[in-house]
Amino acid sequence: MDNISAFEVLDADQRPTCVVDLQQFEGYPVEQWDTGNVYWRNKAFSDQPELLRAALRDKHDAGQLDGRARLRAWIADTSQDGLGRTFCESLGDHQLYGYTVARKWRVVQWQSTSYSCERCSGWLPSDVKDASLASASADDAPNDHCADRTDAAEQLASMAATIEMIDVGFCEFDMQGRMIQGNDAYYKLTGHPRVASRTELPEFSFVDRLFDEDKAFVLSRWDMLTRGESTTFEMRWKPQAASTLSAETDLEGQWVLAACKPTRDKNGVIASITGCITDINAQKRMQRDAVQRAEALERAYASEMRFSRFCEYANVPIVILDTNLQVGFSFSDVSFCNREWFNIVGHPVVDFKDIDWTPYIAAEDMNTVKESCERVLHTKQPAKFQFRLRRTWTNGQGDNTNVPPTLFSVYPELNEDGSVRAVAATQIDISHLKWAEGMQQQRIDEALEAKRQQEYFIDFTCHEVRNPLSAVVHCADLIATALKEMSETLVVGMSHMTANQLTHLHEFQNDIAEAVTTIISCSTHQKRIMDDILTLSKLDSKLLAISPSPVKLRSILKDAEKMFEVDAKKAAVTWRVRDDSDPMLGIEWVMLDAGRLLQVLINLVTNALKFTQTEAVRNVTLIMRASRRRLSAKELAVEFVPASTKQRENGLLPSVSTLPNSGDIHQNGSTDREIYVYFVVSDTGCGISDEQKAVVFERFAQASPRTHSKYGGSGLGLFITRELVELQGGEVGVSSSLGEGATFVFYITARDIEAKKSDVPGALVAEPKQRGAEMDQATYNILVVEDNLVNQKVLRKQLEKLGHHVEVASHGGEALSYLKTTSRWSGNTSSGMHVSVVLMDIEMPVMDGITCARRIREAQSRGEIKGHLPIIAVSANARYEQMDQAIASGMDDAISKPFRITELIPKIERLVTDAQATKPG
Repeated sequence: MDNISAFEVLDADQRPTCVVDLQQFEGYPVEQWDTGNVYWRNKAFSDQPELLRAALRDKHDAGQLDGRARLRAWIADTSQDGLGRTFCESLGDHQLYGYTVARKWRVVQWQSTSYSCERCSGWLPSDVKDASLASASADDAPNDHCADRTDAAEQLASMAATIEMIDVGFCEFDMQGRMIQGNDAYYKLTGHPRVASRTELPEFSFVDRLFDEDKAFVLSRWDMLTRGESTTFEMRWKPQAASTLSAETDLEGQWVLAACKPTRDKNGVIASITGCITDINAQKRMQRDAVQRAEALERAYASEMRFSRFCEYANVPIVILDTNLQVGFSFSDVSFCNREWFNIVGHPVVDFKDIDWTPYIAAEDMNTVKESCERVLHTKQPAKFQFRLRRTWTNGQGDNTNVPPTLFSVYPELNEDGSVRAVAATQIDISHLKWAEGMQQQRIDEALEAKRQQEYFIDFTCHEVRNPLSAVVHCADLIATALKEMSETLVVGMSHMTANQLTHLHEFQNDIAEAVTTIISCSTHQKRIMDDILTLSKLDSKLLAISPSPVKLRSILKDAEKMFEVDAKKAAVTWRVRDDSDPMLGIEWVMLDAGRLLQVLINLVTNALKFTQTEAVRNVTLIMRASRRRLSAKELAVEFVPASTKQRENGLLPSVSTLPNSGDIHQNGSTDREIYVYFVVSDTGCGISDEQKAVVFERFAQASPRTHSKYGGSGLGLFITRELVELQGGEVGVSSSLGEGATFVFYITARDIEAKKSDVPGALVAEPKQRGAEMDQATYNILVVEDNLVNQKVLRKQLEKLGHHVEVASHGGEALSYLKTTSRWSGNTSSGMHVSVVLMDIEMPVMDGITCARRIREAQSRGEIKGHLPIIAVSANARYEQMDQAIASGMDDAISKPFRITELIPKIERLVTDAQATKPG
């Protein structure tokens, strides 16, 4: 019996025998106990499965019911005492005998009542065929058989306990691939479903737990086993949650080592396949990790070799220096450098230990190199710096230089403890870049100088033209005034003149008036051309910027109305100005560049007057409309031209972030809001065709070749208008037909702000006052500071003609000396003139106007000058930056030559009135 397993003994027993797992029965209602809960059965029981069903469920009489109840109670009894008791009960034609193995298994056997057993008071079957039992006496045979059974039970108990304790999976399959039995370790390793009876399993139930690529291999091993060959092999089971004994999930599957052998019956026929499986996941992982480490080492070695070859043959010099923080940085501790490094430094090719490249660094850069490298050692941060080498280099022009610069890029290599192990660096020859940079800077300087010279030439030319042109305009105005006075004087004596004399006199007057009008018109035309040239110069240099400031919106419209009132009257054109803004919007003060806006209006209105003055119907209308939304081209009945500049991308369009601090302008916590200011200039002139509309906004373009010969002009006005409008965040368009007049529409983007008049600086555009009889009689004491004697004389005569008192000074120094003699000077005890306003030329010898204005403001701040003395800058240079500089120096307003007296007087009136309003007391 030593070489025979307990299961083999029980399987050979002709008595029906089954083994019940107490854990399977635990918690089950009695009515659900069935043969499906049987863990194992022998061949005799398999032929009579109804024995257990009859013993547990069938009901006959009361006595039998008691026996069945005791059987159930015994099987279900898991108490300390119950696990050690045996069971013996007579049920019908059978005697049931039961015992417990390993405190887990209940072994139940059925036997007939032919033989009795003294040990267990049970019975053995009467048809025993075993020869050894037949030859024994009637008393001994049952006892020997029970002794064998007891030994088998002990072996079964020992084996079952061992199987359940170890972590090796044991299993047994029948020849159809259905699982007969398996321990817990097997189920955990494979994930095989647990069932009460193998009849519930399909054939080859283990195949579902295999990977598709492994099925052919495992089935080939099964064929070997069915042929009677034992085999040991590695295989995988599909992964499942907590499928391993360590409750871990391996996504690559559960690897096991399977050892299997076929089991034969007593006739030598293969009856089942048994085997054991061992978890080898850890070994597989170690094997995989080892392979990966080997592959990683191989890749690292290959990468190192590849990088070494790359460094060696790279055209970028590479050097590695060993470091010692206690000793410091040294140029002789080179642990590696490539061939290119020797070439660029000029060091002879020697062993790394023999390299010392200190003599090859320019002496004046040595401290820079050492300090920079020491900084890398202590900060442990990469760095870049430049230094020069002691060798010659030939530039692109064939010239030799002795100190070619190099760019040194250093980074530290750190140990695990964070200390610097070495310093690696690349050293790039940037001699050609430095030379190219110098050449480029030289060309830039030359271009800027050429541009400056060009602008100076333009400024000088415009200045020299504007100065005499200003005198021409003033003289023309004087002639017109004198002619009017002469006509009024001659009216008295006209009654004594003959008809021919009167006719001749009227013709003479008309000729003079026409000549004066022509002079003024030509002068104005020349002024516009010079303004266009200056603006175009700024546009070409991309230096034209928008400078928004607070302004009262209606004042712009009124300034434009007054500006063209005289010109429209002379051309017999009906001039209308209208504000169509919704008063409910509450838009009064806005932030925009009033100068640039007026420049656009001047271009458009001047063109409208020019192209209308020869028509039968002569009407020019200017309409302004403010809106909080952008109106479409359809709403405006106009076609906008495509934008030619990227306003927002080039940073020239004013935005909330670039405007002056609105907190200085308005209180009450109000915020700026974006608005759109629309202007419509319509006329009844000659009109423009569709073909002409496509080119009128281009540079140096006019509607037709006849336009210049008939109306004049440079072809720059509308081009500059388009650029200025787009720089202010707007668009410009035209609607016109030949012979039906033209309508130009443009809009700009502005900011609606809240401001009180007292909060606004004096340089802002203010709404002009209404002129009446009282205003016409107002006179002022004016100091004209002008170095041009002709301009002095003409301007003085014009102002005096209007009733003003005028004093002149040739430069700023004379102006300051004269102010000390006036009543404006606090230390002056004499009764000098009280200067109302100063007309200050900017460019003058001895002391220019900018310096003089600053001296006046300084004296005013010290209290030497009483009150605020208004100063108007007068310049033949019309560049906005010069005007801005004048305002920044303390001047209140500016006007460019040539100007009309009708343009100057409103400025004087406004500044004097504002100065009087702010006078203390």
